[in-house]
Amino acid sequence: MTNKEILLSALRYEEPPRVPWVPYVGVHGAYLIGKDADEYLKSADLIYQGVCIAKEEYNPDGLPIVFDLQIEAEALGCELKWAKDNPPSVIGHVLNDVPLSELKIPTEKDGRIPVVMEATERLVKEFKDEIALLGLICGPFTLGLHLMGSKMISKMVKNPDEVAEVFEFCSQVCKAMAEMYLKRGVEVIAIVDPMTSQISPQMFDKFVLNSYNPTTELVRQYNGRSLLFVCGDATRVVPNLCKVDTDGFAFDENIDMAYAAEEARKHRKVFCGNLPLTVGLLFGEVEDNIKFAQDCINIGRGPGFVLAPGCDLPYHCSVENMKAVVNLVHQG
Repeated sequence: MTNKEILLSALRYEEPPRVPWVPYVGVHGAYLIGKDADEYLKSADLIYQGVCIAKEEYNPDGLPIVFDLQIEAEALGCELKWAKDNPPSVIGHVLNDVPLSELKIPTEKDGRIPVVMEATERLVKEFKDEIALLGLICGPFTLGLHLMGSKMISKMVKNPDEVAEVFEFCSQVCKAMAEMYLKRGVEVIAIVDPMTSQISPQMFDKFVLNSYNPTTELVRQYNGRSLLFVCGDATRVVPNLCKVDTDGFAFDENIDMAYAAEEARKHRKVFCGNLPLTVGLLFGEVEDNIKFAQDCINIGRGPGFVLAPGCDLPYHCSVENMKAVVNLVHQG
């Protein structure tokens, strides 16, 4: 089996001949080619180079094209603050200045979307038979926070109808972004919604659960696979993640691997995780990371498991530590 086939097998809830490996190379791709994150995320050429180097260095079964949850928000009019070693952050919430009725679903011509789609086309052409490329889109909850700011959470109680309208809009943005990737040959769509760890299971079901459906239904129409990425201590919503209409979910080291595996397998869901970033891949020793990876594999091995970092790799992530994990994976 090719690397790509190994990952797609796991995403079909099968057990491939070895554990699949997907390093979430975002702005770490900029580090690999000696560029700053802000320059990298504005250039199709640099994104292409970064992903190519990551593919060469880390022998992955899949790679994200970009890991930047501000692309949609920027295209919709949010103000960003840029950094040299991180993705940008939203510092201006567009719905503070204009009504929702004036916002339009972003197109392939808006913001940095043309840059990302140019890189996508080149990478699909380069690697379509070798590795799976992941199109990452900002999830409805996180995008809603970008558009409204933190007041959205209190309004979920005080003015739920207003929040529901924002969620409906964000859900359609997700679907539109997914289709841009899918029609270019991307076969895996990851809905990245890290902020869902901040709400209760009840609020998750009320506002978030069904907001993914337009995107997941579209992915199936393209015969693709879908994942939901969460961050932080989302332990209390793990049962809710298993109800989401994606093929599975990805999570970080704040969620116990054994618990996530147990819950996922009750529902025949794919689960991806959960190598620690800071204490492991960024600052840990090689021996630490081999142990972290082996522990994850021992717990997760079986149908539907994908070994991955807890979230997108830090800019300065240790290449030596990453290669130690790569060696372990490919030794069997």
